[in-house]
Amino acid sequence: MPGLHRASPLLFILIAAAVAGVTPPPRSPADLSGDWHLLVDDSLVAEKHGVTRRYHAFAKDPRNPVLVADRPWEGKVIYVYGSALPGEDGRGYRLWYHAWQGGEYRNLYATSPDGVRWEKPALGLVEFQGSKDNNLLFRRTREDHLPVVLWTPDDPDPARRYKLINYDYGRTKPANLVSGFWGATSADGIHWRDLPSNPVLADPGDVGNFVRDVRARRYLGYPKVFAPVRGFRRRAVGYTATDRFEQWPPAELILVPDQVDDRWVTQDKQHTDFYGLCAFPYESGYIGLLWIFRITDGNNDGPIFVELVSSRDGVKWHRQEGERPPLLDVGAPGAWDSGMITTVNQPLVEGDRIRLFYGGARHTHSGTKNAESAIGVATLRKDGFASLDAPAALPGLVTTRRWRGGGGPLRVNGDFRGGALRAEVLDAEGRVVPGYGMEECVAVTADGVDLPVRWREHSVLPSSAQRRQLRFQVAGGSLYSFHVGPGVVWEELAAVSDRAINFSERVDPARLALVGGAVVQAGEGGNPALVLKKAGDAADLPGTAELGREFTLAARVRTAATSWARIFSAHRGTGEPATGELIFDFNPRSGVLRLVVNGQRVQSRPRYLGDKQNHHYAATYADGEVVLYVDGARAGEGRIRQGSAHLFSDRSIIEHLGAGRPLTGATLSGDLRVGEDPGTRFITFRDEALNAPTEQLVGTVDDLLVARRALSAAEVRKLVHAP
Repeated sequence: MPGLHRASPLLFILIAAAVAGVTPPPRSPADLSGDWHLLVDDSLVAEKHGVTRRYHAFAKDPRNPVLVADRPWEGKVIYVYGSALPGEDGRGYRLWYHAWQGGEYRNLYATSPDGVRWEKPALGLVEFQGSKDNNLLFRRTREDHLPVVLWTPDDPDPARRYKLINYDYGRTKPANLVSGFWGATSADGIHWRDLPSNPVLADPGDVGNFVRDVRARRYLGYPKVFAPVRGFRRRAVGYTATDRFEQWPPAELILVPDQVDDRWVTQDKQHTDFYGLCAFPYESGYIGLLWIFRITDGNNDGPIFVELVSSRDGVKWHRQEGERPPLLDVGAPGAWDSGMITTVNQPLVEGDRIRLFYGGARHTHSGTKNAESAIGVATLRKDGFASLDAPAALPGLVTTRRWRGGGGPLRVNGDFRGGALRAEVLDAEGRVVPGYGMEECVAVTADGVDLPVRWREHSVLPSSAQRRQLRFQVAGGSLYSFHVGPGVVWEELAAVSDRAINFSERVDPARLALVGGAVVQAGEGGNPALVLKKAGDAADLPGTAELGREFTLAARVRTAATSWARIFSAHRGTGEPATGELIFDFNPRSGVLRLVVNGQRVQSRPRYLGDKQNHHYAATYADGEVVLYVDGARAGEGRIRQGSAHLFSDRSIIEHLGAGRPLTGATLSGDLRVGEDPGTRFITFRDEALNAPTEQLVGTVDDLLVARRALSAAEVRKLVHAP
């Protein structure tokens, strides 16, 4: 299409010749996966004592900013919602970025020999004020931007070695495009050809970051998703994945701001959004650069900075502990990057350092009147996002989970110049393997990203045929990561226990918290139950926001009401259900039981239940397949499709749904509440709505169950007849 160009035939021939030999395709420098295991969270830790997790921020280069807006077509605002890669020969750097001027975006390209001195080559591709002597990369419309470029040298087609995905609002007249993420391919990363299936991802979120997951042979995307969260329509993080770059399933919600994110709030309507997530495979797990947007004016203005998140699968993310110090913070007041920070889609690892290019703005999000931004660079120790530390006088212990496989020498990344690190190997029963005890370990007292650990009689780990564990002793130092060989398979974590409450014993407030006038007291037959007498009576179930790909909700309910009554709810209390919300309720008059997940509903067949007696209601969810039960009998079934039902700025719902099963299961914007919706006031930018509790459950609730598995029909019947 106009504005996107084909690569030259000569370039196709040269690239084809380079890969025509018998050698395997080169590994992309954007592939940061490997066999090192980071201690950035506790996902691989079975026990730890006497150690403190310390987070480490990127160090900004004192020469920043290294790339500034100094050309007429750039205006004063340039951003790196884009990508940075080394040259194909491994030398220098290439940067894809965009500029914003007077409501118009422009996609740009620059190169550098060292990451500090940058050139803006005359590409001769796009005309600006009568000349093509500029570094404008391509142009579809005045609104397409965010050029994320993936280098995939393993693609057998030389014309597709580079892949581009970027966003267009679809508002440009007269030839409006469909809003969403558009894809293109290239042989050289400069001359692009649009994909015929565009947009490859129709989505209302105007920020999204994408990477190639070589380990899993798929592409990952983290677009913006809009969801109702604790009284506000907030920007949150979505997830999509595909093995075909030309076709992406709609994004699904995976990460929302929690209460800790709002700890800074001092005025009404202030709150935190997630502006974006740059997430990528890193060694044996995944690292994410989470863009934190603190809306200080209660509307749409405030600073943006970067925090760390980590994951084992790229879907379920761990937040930082404690006060969550920034991984990359805004600069001091008045500095060139004092207002906002954004980053390329992923950093680069160069020897013992990580290099990250980032965009910095002097203005905050809505400060477009005096907008000014540039690009800088920052570095961090390899694997250096977080460490486990202990003082020399009080050594700490860290025991890993069990694994199989691996082999060879044990290696660690750490700084032990102020003390020592020792390790011992444990067998499947937790006993020390002979010859591999702590007292036989030669102390490590150096600083390095690849330090060998030895024992007096052994320099390699014992046979990997059995399950093993490691126990580290840290005495005066910092342990970042470790390596136990290739092909490691970690033992599965124990399943999350069921939340089953029958009120026969004292209920732990950490498992169920009473709200309003709700009480637990003897009901019919003298059995204790949760009693809800009036509007506002409810009970919260902490820790139930992550339901996952399988779950069961069940309860025994008695009510005199004749209209819809909530059993479980994570709905804002006003308007149509959206992504991040759940409703499980029933109507005694019609006998209809209903489960609403991600804006989609499944309901039972009518069955009159207005007898004011106890009835048992249950819903099971397994990868989108829903079954509803009344008194143990199957009463309805249906399917929840993949995708999202975004809450738009005018409070309408925009559905982006696919045909397949959900990718991630059910992630809610808050914990479940029993008896009524948790919301009271809800704000969508300048609009405000109040919740009218018209779905209040008045009556008694017993035998509550929230299970992270889909029970069988026989198991549901057993619940009905439980004493």
